[in-house]
Amino acid sequence: MYRKKRRFFHSILFRISLWILLPGIAGMFLVAYFVEIQMRYYIEKQIMEDMQRARDNSLLYVRQTLLLNDGRMDAVGFELYRDEIEKQLSGAGYREVLLCDPKGMLLAGDIKAFEVRKTQEDFARAKEQESAFSVRYGNSGQCEVFFSMPVKLNGQFIGMISCFFDYGELYGGQSETIERMIWITVAVFILICLVIWFTVYRIVLPIRKLSRAAGEISAHLADGGQGGMILDQLQLQGRRDEIGELCSNYMEMLQVIEEQFQRIREDKDRILELWSSRQKFYNNVTHELKTPLTTISGYAQLMEKNGLGDEELFYTGTGHILKESTRLHRMVVQLLELQDKADTEEARQLNLSELVESVTETMNIKANRYDNTLVLKGAKEYFPVVGKEDKLRQVLINVIDNAIKYGEPGNPIHIRITGQAGQILVTVSNQGQGIRKDELETIFEPFYRADKGLSREMGSAGLGLSIAAKIMEEHQGRITASSIPGKETVFTICFPAAGRKEKAQGGAKGTDI
Repeated sequence: MYRKKRRFFHSILFRISLWILLPGIAGMFLVAYFVEIQMRYYIEKQIMEDMQRARDNSLLYVRQTLLLNDGRMDAVGFELYRDEIEKQLSGAGYREVLLCDPKGMLLAGDIKAFEVRKTQEDFARAKEQESAFSVRYGNSGQCEVFFSMPVKLNGQFIGMISCFFDYGELYGGQSETIERMIWITVAVFILICLVIWFTVYRIVLPIRKLSRAAGEISAHLADGGQGGMILDQLQLQGRRDEIGELCSNYMEMLQVIEEQFQRIREDKDRILELWSSRQKFYNNVTHELKTPLTTISGYAQLMEKNGLGDEELFYTGTGHILKESTRLHRMVVQLLELQDKADTEEARQLNLSELVESVTETMNIKANRYDNTLVLKGAKEYFPVVGKEDKLRQVLINVIDNAIKYGEPGNPIHIRITGQAGQILVTVSNQGQGIRKDELETIFEPFYRADKGLSREMGSAGLGLSIAAKIMEEHQGRITASSIPGKETVFTICFPAAGRKEKAQGGAKGTDI
């Protein structure tokens, strides 16, 4: 007996490894990500505090320079003593100092640095008389800060100062700390994974052995052999843990299986023989009943039509023969339909309107015989359903036939097709004595018949509605009934609507439900 080999990635060990590795790796990445975010938050917080001090100091340096030189405290004085102000700021540790007038034109500093700096956001905000800074991080631990501020003295906007600060050493030091922390975390995680993996492997190994033994036992049992000796070779019964208990229970179960297996073998042939006999008997009986009864029904119709001899006796006898043969023939056919058997017809998309219209035309002859008329509404629309046409036709025939038999003469039988909420409903209503409330729940059971005195047709076996309910269940639909005794009875057939597509004839498109 061939057994497919289990792949490693289907094993418990592999799954546990994934459950450990994937969350662990994801957790390390998340920790590193949030630590870096936190680090940048503290760096930018420190930068903000430094820039506030730089702004205050810069204004102080400008004021002192102008006072020492008896300069004017306006844009003219700022432009006149720009070199002294630049020296003061450079001496205070500011790098790449740029001095500009209120319009943003360069007064002092490197022209190349100015061309780059004037496009940055902090410089633009300084022109709007707001102090601002921009932080730029590099891949090699770089952290550069560009600071721009307006110079206001005595409430006048007299110029702008833009400079550069290097925080690479601070940022790089913190990056190295984070990197060391991550490597330590990785090492600890790998160590934990190895310990867990080794522990799980020690647990899973006996289960693997037991699984292989189970496969070998299955092969032995299929060949009629004994499998207990295979478990003895594993030497797991002596263990006092759950594995040992599992093996002991498995041995007891195996003994019961081996005892029952032989009994099953003995019963197998007898059951197959009984089943074959039953099926053969059923097929023979139904065939022998259906063929002669069909012949009797045909000849009875010819005799009733032509008539010979004593007319009263002829018509009385042939009438009984026709009714009984038709009743028995219908019963046999319906019993065959209730039996679960192979159905060669394939389901396809149908236009329910056309099907209902065709059945209505067919049943209208019988309705006229009982002084009834069939009134069909909604057949002009396109209602698509997926199903077996013969089966659905049989449902409609059974329901309409039932309405004709139990309806009052002279009253129309209404048939309506409607669509709503992805469903298609076919309702068949007649006027008559109706059905009692306690009977509504049993009318779809096999061989159930309402009061025979209410029917205008004898010989019904009570199988039509049960067959209709079974067919609708096969088509994922349902059939229900409601009645007002003495007034009206309504049967509702509910179909699941199929997907919309163009009609096969005429190319007209259906209306959405």
